Amino acid sequence: MFTKITPTADSQLSNSDVANLIVSDALEKISQLTGLNQQQAFALLANQVNQQSNDVSHQHKAKVQAPLLEQNEFQFISSLFN
Repeated sequence: MFTKITPTADSQLSNSDVANLIVSDALEKISQLTGLNQQQAFALLANQVNQQSNDVSHQHKAKVQAPLLEQNEFQFISSLFN
């Protein structure tokens, strides 16, 4: 009757959706501000991301974890059914 759902999967989906919306909005704004079409705006954005990625690769990478509040909520709710 009760199915355990891992909060990591839920947060990954919502994070992915948010990232997609941000990229889409960025492409639209780059197009508007520069007068470039979507493909040219994407190439410009990809170039900037690659440069940023190269700079970050030389720095210490931190492990990304799910928010603690979300995990605590999940544990509380699941404890109600167990």
